[in-house]
Amino acid sequence: MTLSWPIHARAPKRKRPGGVIPLAGFPHGLRTDVPAFQIQKTELAKCINYKFLKGGKLESRAPIIKYSNSATTSNATVKLFERVPIGGTNRDLLVDSNFKLYYLDGSLDPTSIGTLEGDAVILAYNGVAVILDGSYIKYLDGVGAANLKIAYDDGTGTSGYQFDNISGDEDSTVKLGDGTNTRIAYKFTSQSWTTGYTIPPTTFTVKLSEAGTASATAITARLRLVSDNSILAAKELLADATDLTGVATEYSITFTSSDITTEMSRNVAYYMSIEHTGGDGVNHVLVHCSDVASAGVCYKWTGAAWVNVTTQNPIMSLRPGMPPKASFGCNHNNRLFVAGDSDNPGYSWYCNLTHLDWSTDDGGGYVGAVDENNNNYEIGALQSLYNDLFVYGTEDQPYLCKLSGATPTNYSLPHLFQRVWSTHKTLRSVGNDLWGASEIGVDTLSGVQEYGDLRTFSVSDPVADRITDHWASSTAIAEYNPFDGHYLLCMPSYHRVLIGHTKTPTVDPTGMGSRYPWSEYEFYKNILSSSTYKWTASGSGTSEYYVELAAGGDPSISTQPDFITLDSENITEGTAGSLDDHGWDYGDNDTLGYNTVYIRDDTGDPDVTSVEIRSILSPTCFGSFAGEFFIGSSDGFIYKFDSTDYKDLSEYQIEPIFATAYIETPFVTIDLEKYQVVASARMGAELNVTLFKDGFESQEVHTWTHNLAAQDDLTLNDVQSVDLIDAKFPLSRQAVLLWKDINVNCRSFQVEVKATTLIGEPLYFDGLIMKYRGLQG
Repeated sequence: MTLSWPIHARAPKRKRPGGVIPLAGFPHGLRTDVPAFQIQKTELAKCINYKFLKGGKLESRAPIIKYSNSATTSNATVKLFERVPIGGTNRDLLVDSNFKLYYLDGSLDPTSIGTLEGDAVILAYNGVAVILDGSYIKYLDGVGAANLKIAYDDGTGTSGYQFDNISGDEDSTVKLGDGTNTRIAYKFTSQSWTTGYTIPPTTFTVKLSEAGTASATAITARLRLVSDNSILAAKELLADATDLTGVATEYSITFTSSDITTEMSRNVAYYMSIEHTGGDGVNHVLVHCSDVASAGVCYKWTGAAWVNVTTQNPIMSLRPGMPPKASFGCNHNNRLFVAGDSDNPGYSWYCNLTHLDWSTDDGGGYVGAVDENNNNYEIGALQSLYNDLFVYGTEDQPYLCKLSGATPTNYSLPHLFQRVWSTHKTLRSVGNDLWGASEIGVDTLSGVQEYGDLRTFSVSDPVADRITDHWASSTAIAEYNPFDGHYLLCMPSYHRVLIGHTKTPTVDPTGMGSRYPWSEYEFYKNILSSSTYKWTASGSGTSEYYVELAAGGDPSISTQPDFITLDSENITEGTAGSLDDHGWDYGDNDTLGYNTVYIRDDTGDPDVTSVEIRSILSPTCFGSFAGEFFIGSSDGFIYKFDSTDYKDLSEYQIEPIFATAYIETPFVTIDLEKYQVVASARMGAELNVTLFKDGFESQEVHTWTHNLAAQDDLTLNDVQSVDLIDAKFPLSRQAVLLWKDINVNCRSFQVEVKATTLIGEPLYFDGLIMKYRGLQG
């Protein structure tokens, strides 16, 4: 049976759908690995200059200010910044791209200490700064040039000696103090270490006995320079030679600083001599020796010259020897564990509770990764967590090991996981976990249920494209900011810093494990479209302009920018005179007499088109100490976060931006009637709310300006701390509408919110609520 409506009757009116679409609370953070229409409403397509609070609430980041008062020599890039207690005083140390080591003096000016041999890691250990620069370990026990010293191995292992024949066979003797020989020496050439450093003699041992009754005079140990016989160090071995017996006995002395006039230099010939006068052919001292066929190193002084005894080597030894080479390391169970030894890339060396002993049995030594093969299992990073030491492999040979064994005697590094690797520049302890980056993403190592039950999983999947596109293993850097619980990852080919929020995990929207929200920070060095500057047409190229002061002349951009953005988008560096549209360069292409920034913009003069042009600071190192977080830069300065201000460098407005998921309403056209901003800022803020509809940003765009009111408790003193140009907030809550009328018809939409003016305080954002009604159809 067919039903029909009577003539003249109308069909019942269908109720048009309507309601609200909440875009509020974004606990899952930034998602960039898929298009915006594929992400959840609890994720963000953009999240720049925001950090996440619990529940997905956003807070604008703190600004950066200059910390150091002046730059490194020639504005060399800062590659390392550490605060280390040296002799009970905290010292700010930095290393630049020329490997120069500085400390910041009382005026926070970099003051040169010396030059290292490569990129460095500095560790605080037992009151000194231990320096790992890829070569032999060094240390700093003060901040003068003389305080930069090469470490040494004063252990009793093989590597702890300049020479060692103390265990040699007792084949023969040579007379000392017999009326002819007044000195018996072991001639040696000091080992090869880094040019410019010296090493003190520490412990000398010799095997002696007595023939007859030796003269009752002292036996003295002296280190002499072969070239001129001068004395570098001297100490009494025995006050009275008659204390000797007829049995060969080892005697040792330890040189102190008061015994040493001059330390040993590298590759220099020395005599390690014991000296004694008196006695005769019957009554004298015997120095025990090992016999050799030729090329013996025994020398005796007969009063006028040294005479080589070519068939004897004195039973003597002299410490110290050379320390390991290392590029990185960490403190673990009161020992230094270091790696990155180019000669032994699979070794993790450990010290004997001092940075000057690396070989004493059951104290110092090394442990090989996986199977102790120093060639096959190169170490990429190591870090201590939960009183365990974890050792990571490299990209070419990935693995993860955990140190086992209660004492050095039974240390080993058994294999835990495959396909895991990281670099020492990105592996960081973030409290309860280790976070380490590689080109495949950021992995965490966590304790689960019981101590020692470990697992690995990736936390960077939502931003995996950022890492894949910009990773460079030798240059990516990371640091942990415990104040915010942030893991900051900077890849120098990317103009923003990825921020992993380690303290605000939530359940992944797919139900597969945990999700740690990510955002991005963008640091501003200069805003070149401000009233401070103007753009002038270049005499070369097409539509190219260079920036100068508003009154004309040198804008004092003393170093090449890291990145240039135009309307918040990174643009490509090229060559002035032949730039592509929206390209930039740094130099002097107009015989200006100074370097400046050039831009090509085919739409016209940037001053006329009012585009936003910014110079972006890309971190070159990080530092986190005592609740403060520092950033090194390519201009030779140190910067830091400072929550007492609200502008980068006290001049440039921070621009927090977020964009929501792309919301689709399939088969239905809706009228977005109103929106409501759920946000606050104690002194107010100015926002631009932009709506993209029906096909992403290429389609029709609507933008509205929205002003947040100041809080009721605002005081005159608060207002006085704000730059006058920024004081544009409504002073009454009634001046801000609860709902903003927009009236836009669409089938899909996305919202972007850009904070154009912050006023003295952070901006807090819960999100937006969109009110809609369905249209007839």
